[in-house]
Amino acid sequence: MVGETVFTVAKLNEYANRILSNDPRLRSIKVSGELSGFKRHSSGHLYFSLKDPDAVISCVMFRSSAAKLSFQPRDGMQVIVHGSVSIFPRDGKYQLYADGMRVSGEGELYKQFLLLKERLGAEGLFENRRPLPVLPRTIGVATSEVGAALHDIVTVTRRRFPGMNILLAPCRVQGDGAPIEIAAAVNALNRFPECDVIIVGRGGGSYEDLSCFNSETAARAIASSRVPVVSAVGHETDFTIADFAADLRAPTPSAAAELVCPLYSELAGSVSALAEEAEHTAEERLTSAINGLEALKASSAMTNPKHALGIMTNRLELLVHRADHAAKTAVMAAEAGLETRAEKLRALSPGAVLRRGYSIIEDENGSVISNIEGLAPDKNVKLVMAGGSASAVIKQIN
Repeated sequence: MVGETVFTVAKLNEYANRILSNDPRLRSIKVSGELSGFKRHSSGHLYFSLKDPDAVISCVMFRSSAAKLSFQPRDGMQVIVHGSVSIFPRDGKYQLYADGMRVSGEGELYKQFLLLKERLGAEGLFENRRPLPVLPRTIGVATSEVGAALHDIVTVTRRRFPGMNILLAPCRVQGDGAPIEIAAAVNALNRFPECDVIIVGRGGGSYEDLSCFNSETAARAIASSRVPVVSAVGHETDFTIADFAADLRAPTPSAAAELVCPLYSELAGSVSALAEEAEHTAEERLTSAINGLEALKASSAMTNPKHALGIMTNRLELLVHRADHAAKTAVMAAEAGLETRAEKLRALSPGAVLRRGYSIIEDENGSVISNIEGLAPDKNVKLVMAGGSASAVIKQIN
């Protein structure tokens, strides 16, 4: 059609970009929103989205502006971004080019995260820190069967230990029903006795993508696991509730596989070293036993039995002599003790007392009078003394 204007795609993008760039309000604008999908490129540039409940816009902040930031941005932060709006002509992508950013508050998801972390921590849910098994029989994996996380775990495990058993409990790792499926997968793996450790996780994603790992349902299933659990949500800097509930946190699924799966070559080397040590020890003990046997064979007991018998006879005679001497010594000591006791008894006998000049007074009935009150004038008494007795009459009592 005559006079018809037809734009190429490049011309259209250039035209739209020119209109946006010439709008003074869009050349210097402040936009508030919640950070999502934050990434720091190796070049130093920052890529992220800014969102609110109704919309989202892609953003980029170049290295020169990013270097001036006084804080570390992270998903879930509520920020105010200053910059300009334009279209990247090659891709036709409308985005906000940020040259400044400041925190205006924490996003709702991050607030929920902090509240849940504080509540579960107060319950002691994060105190479970068990060591990982040195050589697990089976590694359980709770993740999506179509995600990159499973591929990374299998690849690293097969490289480190080709014969290691891997048991997958597939579950969704994003979306509304994901927390329930993650918990069910962990519980299912716990029902297998051969499963000695569990990896729970996924690849990276935005803060919203990872929200299922900030759920109470998943956290309680991980904390109550009978075997150690490694949380492997693919994010380097931020933590999830699952990271705190698990026995160990790995920054990526690949790193988790490195932690739970031993290196076969190292184990084989250790086994070989132990086998060599055991063989060396056995050889030393065998040599020692052979030497002892040879010494026994060369001893006089084997080469000259009569000599050995004579030695034993002499030892026996010596023992008999010692026993006889000891018995005689004991009898002599007992006799001496008995004689000492007999002398004491003889010294205390009534006859010995009388021989020392004492006498015994008896009345007419033969009863001993031991007190002056038993005497009276003209009373007949009997005096018993050494060598005999005599009769007497009491004349006077003093």
